[in-house]
Amino acid sequence: MNEKYTFETACELLSSHQLPPEFDQWELVTEELTTKKDGWTLAHEAASRNQLPPNFNKWELHPKDGWTVAHEAAFYGHLPENFDQWELTNNMGNTVAHVAACYGHLPKNFNKWELADKNGWTVAHEAAMYNQLPENFNKWELATDEGWTVAHEAAKCGHLPINFNKWELATKDGWTVVQETIKYNHLPLEDGTYSHPDVSGMDYRAYNVDI
Repeated sequence: MNEKYTFETACELLSSHQLPPEFDQWELVTEELTTKKDGWTLAHEAASRNQLPPNFNKWELHPKDGWTVAHEAAFYGHLPENFDQWELTNNMGNTVAHVAACYGHLPKNFNKWELADKNGWTVAHEAAMYNQLPENFNKWELATDEGWTVAHEAAKCGHLPINFNKWELATKDGWTVVQETIKYNHLPLEDGTYSHPDVSGMDYRAYNVDI
């Protein structure tokens, strides 16, 4: 298309759903930096409103902080079903998948749980923190560089499933999942046992946990 737009005029057309089907100037950048990021594109604006066209493919466009169009769409749950660029990363090291996991917007068929940031924090860790792991999740051993497993994170946040049974998973310094569970849930009974269904009868004092 030959017509040239400014960010403002294109944004007005976007708001009124009047952008032409052949529009391809998604790299247009706003000059209004009071509420927008430096380098915020029209594609970011459209992603936040769920108004990107079905054939959009410029997911890597990003402002100076590396927040791609895909990150913005993931934040709002507006990624298409066939999206597959989960490894796109912002300047903080967070992938698109990390953002989607944080806000509960991963698709049901998602399987790239091992994607990690520079510290080894996987998508599964992020999902465990926010209670967004699927019921059939089974990669509890995925660990950070320090050996902090997905199970440890779920235990810390109270998000382990009822049928969890890998209590002896441990960090590099030997801290187990059951220790983390006891430490943060504070559920010991008067007889010195712990009340979780799968560790009922276990003497928590044997794990040297400071309740």
